[in-house]
Amino acid sequence: MKNITTVILAAGRSTRFIAKKSKLTQDLAGLPIVSHVYNTAKKISDKNIVVVCNKENHEELKKIIPECILVIQNSQKGTADAIETAKLSIKTKNFIVLFGDVPLVTNFSIKKLINAFKLNNIASMVLFKSPKPKGYGRVIINNKIIEKVVEEIDTTASEKLIELCNSGIMMINKDVFFKNIKLIKSHKKKKEKFITDIFNIYFKQKIPFIYSISTEEEMSGVNNLLDFNKVDMLMQKNLVSKFLNKGVLIKSPKTSYFSYDTKIEKKVIIEANVNVRKNVLIKSGAIIKNFTDLEGVIVKEDCSIGPHARIRPFSKIEKNCKIGNYVEVKNSTIGKNTSISHLTYVGDSKVGNNVNIGAGCVTCNYDGVKKNKTIIGNNSFIGSNTSLIAPVKIGNNVKIGAGSVINKNIPSNKLAIRRSKLKIY
Repeated sequence: MKNITTVILAAGRSTRFIAKKSKLTQDLAGLPIVSHVYNTAKKISDKNIVVVCNKENHEELKKIIPECILVIQNSQKGTADAIETAKLSIKTKNFIVLFGDVPLVTNFSIKKLINAFKLNNIASMVLFKSPKPKGYGRVIINNKIIEKVVEEIDTTASEKLIELCNSGIMMINKDVFFKNIKLIKSHKKKKEKFITDIFNIYFKQKIPFIYSISTEEEMSGVNNLLDFNKVDMLMQKNLVSKFLNKGVLIKSPKTSYFSYDTKIEKKVIIEANVNVRKNVLIKSGAIIKNFTDLEGVIVKEDCSIGPHARIRPFSKIEKNCKIGNYVEVKNSTIGKNTSISHLTYVGDSKVGNNVNIGAGCVTCNYDGVKKNKTIIGNNSFIGSNTSLIAPVKIGNNVKIGAGSVINKNIPSNKLAIRRSKLKIY
């Protein structure tokens, strides 16, 4: 169904989320929470996305999701008022309402919502079943349409047993909705207009509000830090399931962490306590060992990384390399069949094929002003505890003696040693 606007409600103050920044901008698997919702909205509406924000988070959201239309709800008068704030920015006949703090909603559930909407082209909503519904608004169904939503605080003893719960995610006909939203009254205690009142208004006018059903996990929202941890674990569970189904062996899923954009091919082994940050691609046959941290790296086929290795952004590890324990690689390309086994730092470097770099080696890439490049040719051997002071170029088939400090280019096929003379007294 084309020409749908998506309205994302993101004007809450995050008062229950005790953190340095807004819950909407909190990092969830490498992406701000609101960006997960925005990415789902893009699949529905492309550029017809309206985000209702507040004065405090407006500039921050503008940076995170610059392509959408941002409208400010000047004072927090409830969810109904928030949607009214977006009215002039909704140019399509129908629109969908999502919530900026419900990041696990999938395109599959939105398609189900849209298909339900097509049955009457008036209104549909996503419900979910919960065996422990305490805290959720309960949904009363009458003859297969929604009669009303009762908030937890207002439920009777029998209504508390209802397992159908309100997600708040809905698709609605613009003209019918804004005609009836005027009938929502401000609640006396909180002095807010709640969108949940719209269901009973429709029901009394015999306007059918139909529904689709999703899972409780997918509809989980983030109100506080406990909620965040729950949603974070669910996100990781989904990512792990995806990788396992592709043929990735994850030995200890509960101790490892993946990003939303992590790409791992089949026949990869991930050991315990591995942290995979953004922009990582791991090719088939690689093994990522315990306590390894990866970010912004391509790991090619049949590599062995770790344990306790750290690979930082803009790095590429070519086929059949060994990056061992306590090795750090940053902004570097490591050629195929190269071994950097332990206790070494390689930064801003291009390392050739079949190179061996011994323990304790350092590419001294920073001169106090700028980062400089180290180039190491094919088939070279860098002895332990060598310092390569960039900019420097090491040719092919070079051997550098252990403990050397190299600050000049070394031509191919040479042996280089630079040490202080040993004196024994």
